[in-house]
Amino acid sequence: MERKTLEKEKHALDNELKESIHFGKIVGNSPRMLHIYEMIRQVARTKTSVMITGESGTGKELIAKAIHEQSDRANAPFVTINCGGIPENLLESEFFGHRKGAFTGATADKQGLMEIAHKGTLFLDEVAELSISMQVKLLRAVQERIFRPVGGTRDISVDIRIVSATNKKLEDEVIAGNFREDLFYRLNVIEIKIPPLRERKGDLLSLAQHFLEKYSRELGKQVTKFSSYAIDLLKKYDFPGNIRELENLIERSVALSNTNILLPDSLAMSIHKKRWIEGVRNRRFDIDEVAQGVSLDAILEEIERAYIEKAMACAQGNKNKAAELLGLSLRSFRYRIDKLSVN
Repeated sequence: MERKTLEKEKHALDNELKESIHFGKIVGNSPRMLHIYEMIRQVARTKTSVMITGESGTGKELIAKAIHEQSDRANAPFVTINCGGIPENLLESEFFGHRKGAFTGATADKQGLMEIAHKGTLFLDEVAELSISMQVKLLRAVQERIFRPVGGTRDISVDIRIVSATNKKLEDEVIAGNFREDLFYRLNVIEIKIPPLRERKGDLLSLAQHFLEKYSRELGKQVTKFSSYAIDLLKKYDFPGNIRELENLIERSVALSNTNILLPDSLAMSIHKKRWIEGVRNRRFDIDEVAQGVSLDAILEEIERAYIEKAMACAQGNKNKAAELLGLSLRSFRYRIDKLSVN
């Protein structure tokens, strides 16, 4: 009886998390993502600094926004600072603001983003890109929530929650002397690790369907589902660019689609192009050989044959499916098989 009660409570909690985390933004029901939702739910209630880590394109900012939206600061500002996208000479002013006349071009007082985030959440994106000098200036503000605008004479006190994100291993950056250890421990009180898409393949189709519906609406298309061959193609690809790459691929595919079912043609166009580039870099194709003279026709024929043979193997000899995997009509596919004498 007790076990059934616990299972019922867990089911209710899972449903609550699914609703509260806005699945329209964060999509996924794999065990690792459910664990992350639970962490979000727990840390959102506190003022503790959070560090979100993971590869580029895994959705770290969405996690930061979810923490903010589930906290008692949800009605206050969520302010993002891209630490790697602002020139070094402007970064201090962006963080702390400045007073009129503080430097050339400071024609008026400017409020810093830390002050704008008062009562809310400050999100430090790409925090590992901060220079050592900026880390020193930021440390006091992080420790005491007090800072002084550039050219100012008075300190400003703020009430902010700090959430940071990085695609680097900050422990290694600390050891290498690129990131201050004291700042690291101030920012990395609780760490949330976001898995890459290749490690949460169970969420792939949910994410793909989410983006399919999103871009069908935005582009005024009626594309409602994937063909079985398109699904096979998605499952076979590792998506090194993670969710961002998947979203880009689906948007482009919807834009190119002329039917209400997404066929593998446009998916294959992007994925196979990327694989071919990787093949040129990592396998036997050496562009430097051009200096000695090469037969481009022979090289292209070799690549074409390799892809046709691989497609036939993946399709278990089914020419219709192999043609779709390569984004070709059956007629064109048969012509190429005959031309290259592929069995």
